[in-house]
Amino acid sequence: MSPGELHLGDSMIENFELYEKALNKEAEGAAVLKAFHKNIDEAKTKLGDKTKMQVSLARFQPGKVRVYYKNNFAGVILEKIGFARPEAQNKDEFTADIAKEQMGVLDGDVFFYFASDREGDDGATKTAKEWLSDPLALNMNVTKKNRTYQVHEAIWNSSGGIIAANLMVKDIEKTFADINP
Repeated sequence: MSPGELHLGDSMIENFELYEKALNKEAEGAAVLKAFHKNIDEAKTKLGDKTKMQVSLARFQPGKVRVYYKNNFAGVILEKIGFARPEAQNKDEFTADIAKEQMGVLDGDVFFYFASDREGDDGATKTAKEWLSDPLALNMNVTKKNRTYQVHEAIWNSSGGIIAANLMVKDIEKTFADINP
């Protein structure tokens, strides 16, 4: 990564370190990073064997669905905690658009998704409802087990920083508190 080049997800820590140096706040930044790593370690301990569950991740947009692999913000956080991913999503790539007939790639033990509605347009939410009520979705194991969760896009996708990462970890802990492997 060249100086000044920013990435979401795959280099969140490096970006944060760049910010702390630019602001001459290395000591404060190191404390924030230490707290983040502690948060991850505590989550691993709390979750225990639940991290062996396969976590699926997708984004709904108006008329479009995108499966999220491992090389994105949420994928990196899931990996830091130690979660398994479904075989179809266990790729060191960012995302891929899928057709409804490919919906099976979203199956797993737990499915998190966000809907990208913008400025009062609820097209993404409509797409999510359409897909998740489709017989293909109703046939997925994750749906049958009632383990499909909508999460906040700003936290899980668009923010991409330490604050969002810590909030995402708390979301995961809260969701998994009521899930038994």
